[in-house]
Amino acid sequence: RPPWVTGWADLGTDHRRLFARMMEVYAGFLAHTDAQIGRLLGGLDDMGLTEDTLVLLCSDNGASAEGGPHGSFNELRFTHDRLDDVSETLRLIDHLGGPRSYEHYPWGWAWAGNTPFKLWKRYTWLGGVRTPLIARWPGGIPDAVAGGIRPQFCHAVDVLPTLLDAAGLERPSVVDGVVQRELDGASILGTFADPDAPAPRSRQYFELLGSRAMYLDGWKVTTDHVGAQMSVEHELVTGSHRFEDDNWCLFHVDEDFAEVTDLASERPEKVVELRDAWWAEAGRNNVLPLDDTFIGRSVALEANPWPSGFDVSYRPGGSPVAEDFLPPMGPGFTIIADVGCSTGDAKGTIAALGDWNSGWALRLAGGEPHAHLRLFGAPTDLESSVRLDPGDHEIALEFRRRPEGGGPIRLFVDDEPVAEALLIDDLPFRWQIGGAGLRLGHDAGLPVAETYDPPDHLSGAVVRSVRVQSHALEPADLDDAHLHRLLEHE
Repeated sequence: RPPWVTGWADLGTDHRRLFARMMEVYAGFLAHTDAQIGRLLGGLDDMGLTEDTLVLLCSDNGASAEGGPHGSFNELRFTHDRLDDVSETLRLIDHLGGPRSYEHYPWGWAWAGNTPFKLWKRYTWLGGVRTPLIARWPGGIPDAVAGGIRPQFCHAVDVLPTLLDAAGLERPSVVDGVVQRELDGASILGTFADPDAPAPRSRQYFELLGSRAMYLDGWKVTTDHVGAQMSVEHELVTGSHRFEDDNWCLFHVDEDFAEVTDLASERPEKVVELRDAWWAEAGRNNVLPLDDTFIGRSVALEANPWPSGFDVSYRPGGSPVAEDFLPPMGPGFTIIADVGCSTGDAKGTIAALGDWNSGWALRLAGGEPHAHLRLFGAPTDLESSVRLDPGDHEIALEFRRRPEGGGPIRLFVDDEPVAEALLIDDLPFRWQIGGAGLRLGHDAGLPVAETYDPPDHLSGAVVRSVRVQSHALEPADLDDAHLHRLLEHE
């Protein structure tokens, strides 16, 4: 354990109480997961399918340090480089594990959880990429019940070829007229029957937020790169901050299970061999150019199915629009809802995205427009006392970012300001990861504010459209027709 990961014995009483509770919550959820796996396997037993069913259980990465040194009540703060205040989290300790929290334990638990490996998720040291793979197939693995172990190298990309092989299926070369790419993975089915079977593959590159590694024939090189992620991590974790300064460490992992002994100085030719192999794989797999920024990589995870535009309209009646696909807010935004009221006391959600962990909502309450924002759980509410008469109205929410961050947010009814607040913090680059998506005319999941309960369908009014104007994408000349586009999603 490095000195910047505080030892348990050096923690104060309050820190121990909080950190223990966070691990208890994690353990509780893991026990719940284990119970559900047991239900699945028990169901296979009840249906008499156990002997002929291959079940694979794996993890997506090593233990995670997104909670930072103090843990977090709301992990979304990590993605925006914010640390929690321990005294504030202690005040909310009874909510940990409940619907009001989106918690993460402190990184001391991540270090302990990855023992004996170094570092954690987001790095290509073994603490980030070496994970369990458990195969259960009583009819296809002779020593399955006895808990046999296989030492052969494998990777996540080997899972699909293995399943195809086990099912006796050929990989199709064309699907729906589209020629399929080759698979890099290889089947490990042969190791099920023969513990001493050779590994089907001995070459694999790794890259995560600028951290790089290459495995080749039992050897592994790993860089000491520390990307632009959490500031506290950038400051404390020992390593390089520039790609040109990266040091490549060499380990013979066939004999050195936990990357303990760096052999780079003894085998410089092996370092060059594996480093060159990494560059070749990086080029072949479209890894380049390198980017070690968390936000830069996060927003590029998957392509936007709808082109970004300055002015985008969404209409009710279709599938929810995932929050990742909304146009970027940039230095500011304007959301304009076209609403038709049939009564003077309409109520319910006009539009909502996210929930009380992070999100925003436009609503009507007794005919009065309200706007709710939750930035990493902190509330900002704009409540108008203007009651809407029956008829058509435009309800708008506008945010203008100040150069130093944050800025005024205002609520309008038919172009007249009716409420205003000041946001101290900038908006998140993404409201949530895996949230409910944009909803029109109702909400889903958890609410953005405590004043309503989803599904909170709009009554006494209808939503005709909701426009999102992203000022960062505003054309220089709005009169130029080929620059100003209105995209509609129904």
